[in-house]
Amino acid sequence: MTKYLILLLSLTASAAAEPVSFSREVLPLLSDNCLSCHGQDAGHRKADLRLDTQEGAREVLKSGDFIDRITTDDPEEVMPPPKSHKPKLKAEQVALLKRWIAEGSVWGKHWSFEKPIKAKTEGHPVDFFVKARLAKEGLKMSPKAPEHTLRRRLAFDLTGLPPSDKSDLSDYIDALLSSPHYGERMAMFWLDAARYSDTDGFQSDATRTNWPWRDYVVESFHANKPFDQFTLEQFAGDLLPNATPEQKLATCFHRNHMTNGEGGRDKEESRIDYVIDRVNTMGTVWLGLTLGCTQCHTHKFDPISHHDYYALNAFFNSIDEDGAAGTNAKPYMPYQSPNAKRAVEESQTLLDERKPIEAKARADAEKPFAKWLEEQKQRIKPDHNAWQIVLGVVESQEGSKLAQTKDGIVTASGPNPKQDDYRLISTIKLPRLTGLKLEVLPQNGVLSRGKTGEFILTDIKVQVRRTGSSQIRDILVKSAVADTKVEGKAREYGDVKGTLDDDPRNGWTTKGFPKDQPHTALYGLAEPLVLESDEELIFELRHRSTNGDANIAKFRLSATDQPGPAVRELGPTPLEKLAKGQIDREKLLAQFLEDYEPYQLANASLDRANAQLKEVQAAAGKLNVMVLTERKQPRDTHVLLRGVWDKKGDVVQRGAPAAIAPWPKGLAKDRIGLAKWITSKENPLTARVFVNQVWQMLFGAGLVRTPDDFGLQGQRPTHPELLDWLAVDFMDNGWDVKRLIKTIVTSETYQQSSDRTDPSDPTNLLLSRGPRFRLPAWMIRDAALASSGLLNPALGGPPVRPHQPEGVWEEIFMGRFTYEPSQGAAQYRRTLYAFWRRSIAPTFLFDSAQRRVCEVSMSRTNTPLQALTLLNDQTVMEASQGLAKRMLAAKAEDRLPMLYQAVLSREPTAKELSVLQRELDRALAHYREHPEDARKLKTSPELAAHALVATLVLNLDEAITHE
Repeated sequence: MTKYLILLLSLTASAAAEPVSFSREVLPLLSDNCLSCHGQDAGHRKADLRLDTQEGAREVLKSGDFIDRITTDDPEEVMPPPKSHKPKLKAEQVALLKRWIAEGSVWGKHWSFEKPIKAKTEGHPVDFFVKARLAKEGLKMSPKAPEHTLRRRLAFDLTGLPPSDKSDLSDYIDALLSSPHYGERMAMFWLDAARYSDTDGFQSDATRTNWPWRDYVVESFHANKPFDQFTLEQFAGDLLPNATPEQKLATCFHRNHMTNGEGGRDKEESRIDYVIDRVNTMGTVWLGLTLGCTQCHTHKFDPISHHDYYALNAFFNSIDEDGAAGTNAKPYMPYQSPNAKRAVEESQTLLDERKPIEAKARADAEKPFAKWLEEQKQRIKPDHNAWQIVLGVVESQEGSKLAQTKDGIVTASGPNPKQDDYRLISTIKLPRLTGLKLEVLPQNGVLSRGKTGEFILTDIKVQVRRTGSSQIRDILVKSAVADTKVEGKAREYGDVKGTLDDDPRNGWTTKGFPKDQPHTALYGLAEPLVLESDEELIFELRHRSTNGDANIAKFRLSATDQPGPAVRELGPTPLEKLAKGQIDREKLLAQFLEDYEPYQLANASLDRANAQLKEVQAAAGKLNVMVLTERKQPRDTHVLLRGVWDKKGDVVQRGAPAAIAPWPKGLAKDRIGLAKWITSKENPLTARVFVNQVWQMLFGAGLVRTPDDFGLQGQRPTHPELLDWLAVDFMDNGWDVKRLIKTIVTSETYQQSSDRTDPSDPTNLLLSRGPRFRLPAWMIRDAALASSGLLNPALGGPPVRPHQPEGVWEEIFMGRFTYEPSQGAAQYRRTLYAFWRRSIAPTFLFDSAQRRVCEVSMSRTNTPLQALTLLNDQTVMEASQGLAKRMLAAKAEDRLPMLYQAVLSREPTAKELSVLQRELDRALAHYREHPEDARKLKTSPELAAHALVATLVLNLDEAITHE
């Protein structure tokens, strides 16, 4: 740490012979120690003294006590004061300020607010500046990285995938930049910055259909759209003359924010939140400034006033929106994606493949069914009843008195709370449990204890508890059907299916049907339940409606061990009909097939393919994509006092902070003008900020290591002249992103070996070695799929759902959302296309942005959970098996070298080969001796052994590291 601090000081210190640099040395010192109390924020300024302006500083220096105040030991006089919790200035800092004053207290701007200058260079511009900096420190560059390492580094940096080409290095770089996968790699970082997600966020977290914008981003980077044009379309595509649908679609960037549809919230508050989010996101992504700090007051450090913030706010304040969420979050643009057709064809092919498998499984079941039916005819008795009454202990959560009679009827009496939960606890004497029947019975001509006589059952729970234990496990209920259904919206009472989602805003009621007649609901379990001898069943009826006063008065519960139609259809069960001599062959076959595993596997597979086809067919139609459009009557924009949405101050007009750049002459003050101001050559920030983001993408850290803060509180660039040269060159060459990247990756600096770590440069601030860091989780997944041959390289289209642990969505959303992994080739799409739910991002992404707000910094992780995932995740297991199949298709002596080439892009050393062979031999011996272990993996002993070794290689540090 001490060496790191010394290096930081060396990067900012000037030679003794050079004059003090105000922007590099004095201003950061004032910012850290003085400006929070003596800056431009008048509301927090102390003693009316200013050190953020030249005039203010001269007044302070004229007083003659500036140095005295920073050097005194008097706690009442010293600055910064003790209550600020800032340390007293060090002797070298005081000396610096004395020198600055002695040299005439020359003033200037913070470095990032000064226009970048393109210095003259010799040779490669990147290497010119880096070598000069290293020479100052008496250091040299590291040697060039080995060919395989460099190819691997380039492939991951430019496409996010392992290398697959052995052409000349120069041609190889061009090939990577021309690859459509380059657009996907660039899009991943842009989606983090854009806080892109497939859902709204907040409690409801409803699904949205903005994914065509994601494809627009991929296509824009692939086509090398100039960054200024890319910016213009995302800010104002809808305002461009003769705007194309894609240009209008581009404005979805500014609609990717979360939307809040929580009940009781004022929509205008939400709308203002959305506008604020756009301004803050613009500040982070394009300007590298913490504009959010000025939402409530003038910035304490940077020259952005409270009025400046709301002048920027005014550009987005007249969007034709009202703060609604969900399907009402206008404005929308109907858009039909050309990329969805491929997904439909892919899903149709999968369905066509699975249909004959299901048909064969059904045909194969005929013979065992005939035998089963004969057995049932012999076994069944005329008085057969599929349902057994559940008797047990009854209890109430809120004080209702419950009593059960011998015929199973439970009656409520006594206190009548507004809401209540009833529980029936029983030890059911059935070989298994497949479903439950709830009968709501009339009492005195009504069904509830409330004034209306109507009941509202919001949820039911089926649980198991071991006798004497307090631990309870929930049993998944898959289906619900009732003899009544009150039509209504999703969040209204009526449909019995509403009792399965833990949401008190919906549930079952029989309102509108006779109250003096019994009503029945059937609940089918997802899997048959077998209770242990010391386990008991708990059935809970929840009356938690927002209306209240609708608790059931009388009910009875029955259980069955019969599957299929018995728990999905009201009326006599197939076996009850059989007992009376009625042979309903179709229903009896359906019941038999529920317990016939070969058919169930084939049918479940077909059902998933069917569901996926319906989903992508819907995605192939016209979608509502959230975009920007102006309302006919512009809104007035006010300064919001202390940032509170309904505390309005002065009216402000559209404008941009003059401290950053002047507004170009003749440019209209609309979103087109804003985009052109942002990418004006007079704007000193935008090009620097984007260049820094690209540098961070390639080196793991930016030239400015605070990519979201180029202001006074951010870090200075490690190589300021290099950053400026690249920024000016980027603008001078038409904002050409591919050219920028090629300039960087063709440098010696980029191509250095990463093996060496110089003790004087532990974090590579001086760029004395190549970049080395953990690959992001999404690249690790994509690389595993690519190495195994499983990767589906298709571009664009609807989101997909990669494998993740069961129950994650269900747990968070109380059953409202169920995660079904994608089937077939869709499962092996790139992670870019993974469905992103804001409340729970894809679970295998341990280092990802959360996508709730804009994020441009790169996060790293060394959590043990990622190591466990890389060993056990289903995607990794399937990739390992894919690699194993490739190995087994090769000659025995070529298998292990081929594995290393596929995963690490190089041949194994003799020592590595020896270790791999040893582990393969051990695995083969184990699986041949224990073939049941291989069967558990649905593989042969040979395939299981080779997959195990493939997993080992996929988990090597070299496999998951940017070398």
